[in-house]
Amino acid sequence: MEEVDFNEFVTPEPTEGMSDNGITGNFSFKQVGSITKYVEPVSGENTIDMIVEMFQEQPDLMAIPVEYSTGGIGIIDRKTAAAATNTAWKRLTAKNISDYVSPVSIFLNARDFIEKALTKVSEINRKDGVLYFPVYYNNRTFFGIVSLDDFLERIAVIREQDMAKAFVIQQELLPDPTKMPDLPFKATCWNRMANTLGGDFYQIYPTGDQKYLISCFDVSGKNVAASLLTIAVGSFFSTMKLMKDRPTSPGAIISMLDEYLQTTVPMGSFITAAICYADLTRNQLYLYNCGHTTVYLLFAEEDGEGRRVKIASVKPGLPPLGMGSVKEALENVTAETKPFVAIPIKKDMHLELYSDGFTDMQTEDGIRYDDDRAKEFFINLYSKNFEEVSDTIKKTVDGWIMNAMLPDDVTVLDIRF
Repeated sequence: MEEVDFNEFVTPEPTEGMSDNGITGNFSFKQVGSITKYVEPVSGENTIDMIVEMFQEQPDLMAIPVEYSTGGIGIIDRKTAAAATNTAWKRLTAKNISDYVSPVSIFLNARDFIEKALTKVSEINRKDGVLYFPVYYNNRTFFGIVSLDDFLERIAVIREQDMAKAFVIQQELLPDPTKMPDLPFKATCWNRMANTLGGDFYQIYPTGDQKYLISCFDVSGKNVAASLLTIAVGSFFSTMKLMKDRPTSPGAIISMLDEYLQTTVPMGSFITAAICYADLTRNQLYLYNCGHTTVYLLFAEEDGEGRRVKIASVKPGLPPLGMGSVKEALENVTAETKPFVAIPIKKDMHLELYSDGFTDMQTEDGIRYDDDRAKEFFINLYSKNFEEVSDTIKKTVDGWIMNAMLPDDVTVLDIRF
């Protein structure tokens, strides 16, 4: 996982100083005052020719504030001034500027937040076609003008920065890659998100001495909404580490997670999970598949024809998390309704977890990778050295999608005992 400097994405702090019109300003990056351009107002009693000359002298000037004789501010833009004087007859009969000024039905405050003000600005634009808006400072002192384009450009930057911050937060909740070599097994965690924020999550959580919960999660939905739920899952494990009397058995942890997510996940959303409890003191592996993709276990055994690789599949035996059904199932375990699969850990056994983005990836012709290819991929991966795993996954994903878009996040966990 690439290390990212969080400071790279921090929104600039409020800056102090004199604005272009000499009024002391103190506006944050997210306030209207930070995108306002000061233009000296002209009197509406002047002729339109004066405005035309101003636009000719200042090519970057798109609109000019106009003071009415009765008080107040209006706006005239370059296009309106040009249309009023584009013929000799119009120039001969040109009237005062006030006759061409667009009425202003909204006055913005320089201290308003851009995202909040954008709603009003967009509504006025759709209704009246207005593109430029006057901005006031404190006691209705004229401050300058701002355009709809100014709003949209700044909003794009703000949202990009917010997404980048959320990305860093999401990444910080994943297992620390620098601590992976210290695990008593070899682990490769490969992830590629379809968007800046993703709905896949994975965790390697120690529950005790030589006991680990190895999990792969996939949230329904995409981008921001899905990422918030992955952050909720990550926060659960981060909080667990701080609990004095935290549960240590896999059933208790999964039940608590399901109950926690039931209060967090909105109606209609859910989280699938493949959760594996590795008890290395007993050499036992317990697999809980909560509506997730098939979990594969691969191991080599000697038979009459030599050493052969065998594969076992663990399909979903529990519903997805977040609906309370998993907790209920784990509390009502019977011999007939065993919600997990218990397998002894063998030497050189490989555990393969993945999200459905791996099987759903498509070629440029729309051909899906599908389950059979995924199974064959893991069989072939078994013979690869540990150091080759990450690069093999990357080459497989890149080679399949080529120039096609990735329809969903892809996560692959390769665990080697």
